[in-house]
Amino acid sequence: MSRKSIGNSPKTIQNVFVLLLLSVFACLSTFLVTIGAQLYRGTVDSAERNNTTRIMTAVVRSAVWAEDGGNVYVEKMEPWGFTALTVQEQIDGETNYKRIFAYEGSLLEAYTDDETGFDPKYGEPLCDLKEFEPELNGKVLTVRLKASDDTESTIRMSLRAGGAGQ
Repeated sequence: MSRKSIGNSPKTIQNVFVLLLLSVFACLSTFLVTIGAQLYRGTVDSAERNNTTRIMTAVVRSAVWAEDGGNVYVEKMEPWGFTALTVQEQIDGETNYKRIFAYEGSLLEAYTDDETGFDPKYGEPLCDLKEFEPELNGKVLTVRLKASDDTESTIRMSLRAGGAGQ
């Protein structure tokens, strides 16, 4: 007579245990990769927002400091519905204007003189920007900025040489 064993053989239990361990390892590996990818995406998004803020503030500072020798004032541009930061300079008896403003999603700067009429569509684009709100108190310039991704920033700077006017 042959003997039949009742239940599972030790090899079957061992195989099931190995498969169970491999399944748990595969699930945990997939979970860790997913969590790592989400953390990476979050880090990249945060770095992108920080870069946007740094770029737009650096562009505004550089544009203002480059022409800080003239009369600086805030100018309401009523026909177009925005406010510009204007630097007025007298060179060889001619009055020149440099205006920095936000128009149609971009920060622009435009150079004009008394003979050339101002039109915002001829401004030179500096960077993408939704809002640009300059305010001048004495020689302290405060500019509120809003980037295209709705990141907001405020710049406060003291004008170095120019005759800030109101």
